Amino acid sequence: MRPQLIEKRCPAQRQMCLAIQACTTGAISYVEDASAPLGGQILFDYARCDQCGHCATACCGHAIEMVE
Repeated sequence: MRPQLIEKRCPAQRQMCLAIQACTTGAISYVEDASAPLGGQILFDYARCDQCGHCATACCGHAIEMVE
């Protein structure tokens, strides 16, 4: 299983994202993107992800689901 972002639930704010802090492998990052509705987006590096699910648990907006 791997994390998948539900964009409509995600505020995409670096300061607010508890999932970034919860990721023990550094597989989640915030990237500024002027074309994104809130000026940035949350990205997953699946090569670094160990599929632990800590990000989905920590996400305050319930914007991360673990999927097959």
